[in-house]
Amino acid sequence: MPANATRSADQYEQLVRRQRAELQDAYLKGVRRLRWDAGRLAAERERRLQELLRWAADNSPFWRTRLAGRDLATFTEADLPSLPILTRAEMMAEFDDLVTVPGLTLDRVKEHVAQLNGDDRYLDDEYHAIVTTGYTGTEAIQVYGWDAFVTFVMQGSRWTGRRGEDPHAVLVQAFACSTRHESGAFHAFSTFESGGPPSHCFAGTMPLAEMVDGLNQARPKVDALQGWPNVIRRLAVEALAGRLTITGEMCTPAIREAVRAAWGIEPAEFWGCSEGTYAFACGVGEGFHIADDLVILESVDTEGNVVPYGQPGDRLLLTSLYNLDQPLIRYDLADAVTITDEPCPCGCAHKRITDVQGRIDGEFAYDGGVSVPRRAVERAILAAPGLTDFSVRQTPHGLDVSVVTNGSDDLERLRADLADVLGRSGLASPEVTVSKVDDLDRFWSGKTRQFEPIESP
Repeated sequence: MPANATRSADQYEQLVRRQRAELQDAYLKGVRRLRWDAGRLAAERERRLQELLRWAADNSPFWRTRLAGRDLATFTEADLPSLPILTRAEMMAEFDDLVTVPGLTLDRVKEHVAQLNGDDRYLDDEYHAIVTTGYTGTEAIQVYGWDAFVTFVMQGSRWTGRRGEDPHAVLVQAFACSTRHESGAFHAFSTFESGGPPSHCFAGTMPLAEMVDGLNQARPKVDALQGWPNVIRRLAVEALAGRLTITGEMCTPAIREAVRAAWGIEPAEFWGCSEGTYAFACGVGEGFHIADDLVILESVDTEGNVVPYGQPGDRLLLTSLYNLDQPLIRYDLADAVTITDEPCPCGCAHKRITDVQGRIDGEFAYDGGVSVPRRAVERAILAAPGLTDFSVRQTPHGLDVSVVTNGSDDLERLRADLADVLGRSGLASPEVTVSKVDDLDRFWSGKTRQFEPIESP
């Protein structure tokens, strides 16, 4: 079906219900894999990796060239570091040759994404296309075929079931309602209008007063709330003021404290990306369990060398073992995380991410060859007391920083700390301004624009 073709609401509903039925079977199989031991998980990854590589080499011109001369039948996880890293820019530039579906061109996918509406979210009756803005707003597109999308959704639902959460709880998500974003696509696929459990969607870009009124009036009544940390914090403040009556970004200590004060609960976090994976806290051990049966995550240093388990890396590489339509092999997510293979007290053998430093790739480049790692800037900001959100803009001689706080901030100290970071990197007489604001600019997805696109002056 052409990208601009339409189908009836009934035809679309039939597709959703058929795919949801397949999700139930995938869910049961996926839950069982959460009980597999480390050896069985490793064997599953190797089997899937070899299948992925052979499929990519046979069906993708890009991967055929990149994998040429390698014995794919005996390729193991330990051999992955011998392959080049795939960047976001490279993936988008080579999109047409990288995908394994004939005729699934970037132009067709972009046309489909541009016309997404509430009645039709399938391309060619099979594919879901998701747009990710990344941490700086540089967009990329991920395409999931029928089976791959089922697996993507299953990753989250199986952990909800394992933790014993009420499957019938009425959920509100305050991420993005647009089906261009994975949260909007998941909501459209899982909402009660499509036969799934009750849920509501409020866009993170919605005016706060309008969102609060919508949450108070939502029916069925809200039991649980998910959203970007910056949105959750603002809703918690509204609840403390008595205006809200219901019970991606870095989640800062100030945001966690706001949730505790408003609702008397400990916020539950998860880590994930549009490129195809999520990691969830088990509620017993530290950190987030990785979907070890479906992806391979490599924490690497600035040179691309894999770091030992338990040590922080500078960036994270993803190999998706289940998305055969758009193979991502050693794809640079730019997240900085720490991964451990130590046994978890919960008994699950899936490895864990024990620390997330954020998507902090890149640098600020100044005249004279001075480069300031963005990682150092973000670390200084996250260490500052009272901050709940922030936005950083590079200026010719320093940084212009806007912050949202809970009132316990020390902006002069933060300004001095950032000037010190710039000075230690070689920038003479750095100029840093720090301003307190009520709110920040957001992407269409609802995420805060925490770093302006990095451009050399």
